Amino acid sequence: MTSMQRSALPLALLAAAAATTAAPQGVVRGLVYDSLLHAPLSGAEIWVRGTERRTFSDAEGRFRLDAIAPGRYVIAATHAGLDSAGLYTLVVPVVVAGGDTARVTLATPSLGTLWRRRCGTELGAGAESGVVFGVVQDAATGARLAGAVLIASWVRLVQTDPVNVRMDDRAARVRTDSLGAYYACGVTTDAILGLRAYAGTDSTGLIDVRLGPRAVARQDLAVAVAAAGGTAGRRLAALRGSAVSDDGRPLVGGRVSVREAGATVISADGSFLLSRLPAGTQWVSVQAIGRAPLGQPVDLRGGDTAAIAVTLGPVPVTLAPVRVTAAQRSRSLAEFEERRRTGLGYTRTAVELAQITTMRGVFSGIPSVTLGRSRANADFIILLPSPSAGGRAACVAALFIDGFRSNYDQLSAFLPSDLVGVEVYARPSLAPIQYQSVSSGCGVVLVWTNYAEGR
Repeated sequence: MTSMQRSALPLALLAAAAATTAAPQGVVRGLVYDSLLHAPLSGAEIWVRGTERRTFSDAEGRFRLDAIAPGRYVIAATHAGLDSAGLYTLVVPVVVAGGDTARVTLATPSLGTLWRRRCGTELGAGAESGVVFGVVQDAATGARLAGAVLIASWVRLVQTDPVNVRMDDRAARVRTDSLGAYYACGVTTDAILGLRAYAGTDSTGLIDVRLGPRAVARQDLAVAVAAAGGTAGRRLAALRGSAVSDDGRPLVGGRVSVREAGATVISADGSFLLSRLPAGTQWVSVQAIGRAPLGQPVDLRGGDTAAIAVTLGPVPVTLAPVRVTAAQRSRSLAEFEERRRTGLGYTRTAVELAQITTMRGVFSGIPSVTLGRSRANADFIILLPSPSAGGRAACVAALFIDGFRSNYDQLSAFLPSDLVGVEVYARPSLAPIQYQSVSSGCGVVLVWTNYAEGR
């Protein structure tokens, strides 16, 4: 190559690069549409796969990507709402020509389409027209479990007359396919679903799922399957973590519970540890005074320790502030003894509770108490005569555990051996004054556990 040829080569490369740069670019314009909500999807993140080009859809679900080199691409979109429904990423191929505008639409499948594809029937009307789906796998190996059974259960409230309702149990039962996937069709869309997966004699814990306005949700589940001829798959697990408020302060004295397994209190540095837990997917609840409670599923592996970090925001209703310390907890139990002597409510002491084997038994036989079926996933609810109906109907008693405003799902995490005292006040006016303002007009149940003694 001559010196003249060598000097001409860089000029040729520069000319080619300039020609490439000058080549007309294309534009991609599009719409992201949520067919489950029958509305455009605003705030979706859209990107061109294989590039750094990203944008977000506007309030009308529209987006625009400028200066795209000619070629074939895949446009992808994601959104938190799609993630919660288990739909994750929407994709569509597109061909971009220089100087032209390519138009695309990214849309979720409609609920009717999902029904036809996965349920084998046409979509019906009503509140029980939801779909929950996912996969069931071995907690130890991650292998998909074909033929596992998934049971989705809920309670339907049926009004029988102007002042009374009946609670009917409903359930959908399906099996996983050869890939370990399941689709449960015709579940409720306006109440909490309880999901439990079974593989032989092994199962997950009871997991809460709420479908929301899209009427579709995904929940994957892990079952600790016992090895053939042994119990290795049933080895116990542990859960450790931290719980803080939204301003970063430890939730000292709060409670962490694993449904059907056990509970513990949050330590001074915000940490907690629960051991000897069943492996597989379990439901974990965290609560603290003045904070909105949180519940979430956690996958536990036998012989291993899972870790979670929890942040609780403030409760939506502002109440008078209450500070709880170890000394105050001890004083609360002393006040329990004082109230027991007044006879205003019905009480059971630690000595009496030590003779009872079930949580239902703790409240059975107490005057004015009726044990009802839960409309969520608790073992039972406590019903007391409704003052507003002159005692002709029943209402759900306001429940407090160690001074915390609680729900019956949280009560289900305890055993009678965990309790040191129970108080039942059939009328809110008989309850201690600090529990009357949030009693919702029904009677009050106070439960005191051995955690209140600092054990």
